[in-house]
Amino acid sequence: MSQPLNRRGFAKVGAVAALGWTSREAAQAAAALLPSDESQTPNAVKTLEVRPYQLMCIVCRIGAPEAGPPADPRLAQILAAVREDPKTPLRLRMNADSVYRYQNPGPGEDSPEGELFNAKRDIDILQKLGMVPGDTRPAIDIFQRLLTNISTAKGICGYGAATAETWRGCSRAESGNYEKGHARGLQAIIPPRDAKEKADSKKTSVASIYEAKALQIRPHHLMCMSCFFGGRIDNLAPIQEDNLFEAIDVIQKNPEIPVTLIRGTCMICPPCSHYESKTGLCLGGRSMALRDQKKDLDVLQKLGLSYGDTLPARTLFERLYDRIPSTRDVCGWGDGKERAPEWSVCGDPEGRKEYAKARAAKLGLKS
Repeated sequence: MSQPLNRRGFAKVGAVAALGWTSREAAQAAAALLPSDESQTPNAVKTLEVRPYQLMCIVCRIGAPEAGPPADPRLAQILAAVREDPKTPLRLRMNADSVYRYQNPGPGEDSPEGELFNAKRDIDILQKLGMVPGDTRPAIDIFQRLLTNISTAKGICGYGAATAETWRGCSRAESGNYEKGHARGLQAIIPPRDAKEKADSKKTSVASIYEAKALQIRPHHLMCMSCFFGGRIDNLAPIQEDNLFEAIDVIQKNPEIPVTLIRGTCMICPPCSHYESKTGLCLGGRSMALRDQKKDLDVLQKLGLSYGDTLPARTLFERLYDRIPSTRDVCGWGDGKERAPEWSVCGDPEGRKEYAKARAAKLGLKS
C-alpha cells in the first residue's frame, strides 16, 4: 500500500538519491525512510467530510415544524456523530475551480438545484465563516462559528426573486426554518452538559481541593484566579461554573501550600459547562483549549518554569506578578491583536483592570 510522503520523508529520499545509489538501492532505502501506517498519527481520529451547505441544512431541519432527526440520512449521520462526540473533526469541502481543487469532493452530494448554485452556496458559506475549502475544525467550533456568523438563509440558500432557473435556490430558503433553528442556539445541535453531573462534579472537586496537600493548577489559571479575585475583591464567593474561588481560598489560608503546574485541565475545571468528564478535555467553543495551551506555555516561558514544577503558592504568585505585570502580555498575545476567532483576546486588549487589582493586593495573601 502506498504511503503519503511528508516533507521530512521527501527530504530524506532526496538525500538518498544524491548519494548516487542505484535505482533499486535508492528505492529500498526510500521505503525504509517512509513512515508506517502505525507511526503517522498516533492520536488520529476519524474526520467527517462535510459540505458547507450541510451545516446550514442541519440547523434548518432543527428549526422545522416536524420533530425528530433530519430525514436526509447524510444529515442525520452528521448530526448523530456530532452529538455523540462534539470534538469530531469536520473537514469542509466544496468544488473549487483553481488551487483549492485538491480537496474537491465531486458532485456526489450536490443538492438538486444544480452545479452553479451548489458551488455558490458553499463558497458563500465559507466566506461568511472566514474559512477556506479543506479547513478542518472540531464540530463544536464550526457550528458555533456558523451560528455566530450566519443568522439567516436568505441570500445564501435563496435569492428572493430568481433571476433564472439556475438560481431558483432551495425551496426552504424562505421558510424561516433556518432562522428558527438558529434561534434555538448551539444547545439544540449539541446538548449541554447534564446539570446533575455538573453539580456532582462541583461537590466532588471542591472536596478534593480542600483535602489536597498540594494543588495542581494549569499555568494560565494563576492569571484567571487573579482576575476572579480582582473582580470580586469586596465580595469573594464561590460560583457554580468553576473552582477559582476555592483555589484562592485554600491559598489565602495556607500561602505556603505547594502548587504543581500541570498540563491541560486542572482542579479548577471539573464543574465547568465546557468540561468533558469522560476525557478531562475542555470543549470550549472557538478553540478555547488551543488558546489555553498557548497561554499556559507563555506563562511557563515567562516564569522560567516547566510542567511538573512545584513551588509554594506565595513564591509562585510573587514570581507571576513580578514577570507578568499585565494580562496583555499573555491573554492579549503581547500586542492586543485578534488575528482569527480562534485567537480571540480575553478581556481588555490593553490589560484587564481586575488583574491589576489582584497584583496590587498580592491576591490577598498576608505577609
